[in-house]
Amino acid sequence: MATAPIRVLLVEDHALMRRGLAGQFSVEPDFDVVGEAENGQQAIDLAAEQQPDIILMDIEMPILDGISATQMIKASRVDVRVLALSAFGKDSQVVGMLAAGADGYCLKSIEWQQLLAVLRLIQGGGTYLDPQIAHKLASMLQGSTAAVSVKNESPSILTDRERDVLHLISEGCSNQEIADQLYLSFGTIKAYVRTILNKLSVDDRVQAAAKAVREGLI
Repeated sequence: MATAPIRVLLVEDHALMRRGLAGQFSVEPDFDVVGEAENGQQAIDLAAEQQPDIILMDIEMPILDGISATQMIKASRVDVRVLALSAFGKDSQVVGMLAAGADGYCLKSIEWQQLLAVLRLIQGGGTYLDPQIAHKLASMLQGSTAAVSVKNESPSILTDRERDVLHLISEGCSNQEIADQLYLSFGTIKAYVRTILNKLSVDDRVQAAAKAVREGLI
């Protein structure tokens, strides 16, 4: 039995970029573009009307930006997956999109086949951060004096070891890479990750990393 195509909503204010993406998807049998939006408000309307599986979301747009649109779409449809696709990785955009509930963040310099792989990963319940974005998050964690201030003002809900694991998560490390760096078993790291997600009341590693940045948990 054939698997139904992944339904994609394209949200991009540059018509040439949007049409180029639509053309690329048209030759991919396992993807189906169900709508195109040029601003965040259109994205909200089309998400409700077309019920896409994944929304490829630009950030800087007129009328309503991608961060606000993502937050509003996720509030009404928690099952829809959102992949931010931006030309830049501004600190405020990265944290804003992840805090809004985006399931991944890619730069527009990504190769086409890699983008398809990321979309399949996200559709399957995974999360993805572009390596440059993961590095940026790590730098923000290390250099944010505001985060240090917040950390010193209130006791952390995480243990020292859990903070170590969360720090490596924010750098984009896989469970196996974390296990190797901390000299712990893969199963132990899985348990730590599960505990961290529960303590932070988040659903996945991307949201955990975003919360770590916002609240100075590392």
